[in-house]
Amino acid sequence: MRNIMFTAYFSNLEEFADLPDYNAIMELLMIINIQDKLNREKKMTKVMFCLITDRDNDNIENFIKNYYNKKVWQGLINLDVAAKNINWNDLTDKEKKEFLIEKWKVLFNNLSDDYFVVDKSEVIRSLEELKYSEWNIISTLFKKKLKYNKELYEIVLDISPKRAELAMISESDKKKISLKEYQTRKIVFDLNFKNFKLINEGTLILENKLIFLPPEIFDLKEIIINQ
Repeated sequence: MRNIMFTAYFSNLEEFADLPDYNAIMELLMIINIQDKLNREKKMTKVMFCLITDRDNDNIENFIKNYYNKKVWQGLINLDVAAKNINWNDLTDKEKKEFLIEKWKVLFNNLSDDYFVVDKSEVIRSLEELKYSEWNIISTLFKKKLKYNKELYEIVLDISPKRAELAMISESDKKKISLKEYQTRKIVFDLNFKNFKLINEGTLILENKLIFLPPEIFDLKEIIINQ
């Protein structure tokens, strides 16, 4: 079953400069911590809230009217939330996380019990824990390991709102070797790899799933020497 898409929508990138980066990791955190607590028979495909900069209050009344004990229309659940007088770009990392999680709590608190396979309080508790956790995920990209110079490595993606780092972690001493850094918001497209291969005793090639994207190529000899 496909993952649910969780996102916060905004209309002006200048007002929410790094929100796409927070969205990218927030979606992964919601999939890991919240998705399995939701009733997939409701056929939700996208759960989101829209940040409305001229609203003083979250549009809860309309949200309840559309979703409470009702079928999900075309898989979409959406809440318009108040973002008036919120200067996102001036918020600290902690304040940004708290703001986003509070809005997710409003959304889930106002869904009826038929949207959940657990008590709704468990979802709210999980969200509260996320508010104070480090938004950092290290994800292994491939089941198989890379063997290079008699050492085994896992190829991983280390993600936070600030950056996404493609790296290798050695099995023997857990040393991390950085391969490349990306914008977190671009990981869905730029880091969508299907396979890797090692050629010429040191050239690592990561093949993209998207046919219009070229492979990523790394000279491991040079990279390891420099680290």
